[in-house]
Amino acid sequence: MKSFLPWRRAGVLLMALGGVVASAAVQAQVLQLKWGHVFEPGSIFHQQAELAARKIGEQSEGKIKIEVVPSSKLGQEGDFALMLANDSMQIAYVGQATLADVYPPLRLGSYPFAFKDLAHMRKYLASPLLAELMKGYDEKSGNHMVAPVYYGARQVTSSKPLQKPEDFRDLRLYVPDASAYQLFATALDAKPITLPFMSLYGSLKKGEVEAQENPLGTVKDKRLYEVQKYVQLTGHIYDTLGIVIGKAAWAKFTPAQQAMVEKTLVETAKWTNVGVIAGELEDEQFLRGKGMTVSPVNRQAFLERIGKRSTPEQFGARPGDYAKLQALGGGAN
Repeated sequence: MKSFLPWRRAGVLLMALGGVVASAAVQAQVLQLKWGHVFEPGSIFHQQAELAARKIGEQSEGKIKIEVVPSSKLGQEGDFALMLANDSMQIAYVGQATLADVYPPLRLGSYPFAFKDLAHMRKYLASPLLAELMKGYDEKSGNHMVAPVYYGARQVTSSKPLQKPEDFRDLRLYVPDASAYQLFATALDAKPITLPFMSLYGSLKKGEVEAQENPLGTVKDKRLYEVQKYVQLTGHIYDTLGIVIGKAAWAKFTPAQQAMVEKTLVETAKWTNVGVIAGELEDEQFLRGKGMTVSPVNRQAFLERIGKRSTPEQFGARPGDYAKLQALGGGAN
């Protein structure tokens, strides 16, 4: 009997080793991905990412696990292109202005007053025109833009009424450091002020900055109603985000997984779009309740002023794309 014990032990060891190898093989089949963004955990964008991550995990039977990392913990939006390229981040929300830094024709959607209204924007989100631009971005960047997401209409808040383009002359107006927002300010002869966003509240309170532009949700969340009196419903840019998957990460999916991931992200993006639109109406009422005066403006007068300073083609749009965009809204803007 003793002579058989070494063989029995060897068999047990081989079985144990086989289990370790099998376990390692199973682990190797699980794709661990990080989805980074700049938004707070309570935002609808984080909620969408979490929802999509859960659905993808379920539909892949646990073979794709996505960790959503909010609040710029992985880096700032300007860092995302490099992080996607080097596979240190696999999925990201990226603003259209940042996407256009890689592929300038995407600036079409950021050209001030390019959209007549929200319905016009929604047609663009579902249009072959945007799908073609997204494909162009993919070819240029190597990444894959899976779905567009509505971020919100950018409006102007101020310490005094601003009803016509002339009211903006020499106005100290905060705008983010991106060409679309800078164009809006300079075309109206305002003085564009760019500073860290965390400093904006204090600068408005001190009067160092007189006005700023952002979606109403940002005005609400950052309590800018405490240091601003007026909201001008300019809707000068209907802003969007892109959900982008890095080249290396996208290549790791099987064709079936690619189709499932894309379908899930597109569906959850539509859910987010509805939520953002509903939120804008609630935010407007909230700001009225906080004592802000909310007023529309003559957008045509602003559009004409912008048109005298720049064309969509000079801004980066491909020839003919602006006309196609306007046709989606029912004709010339």
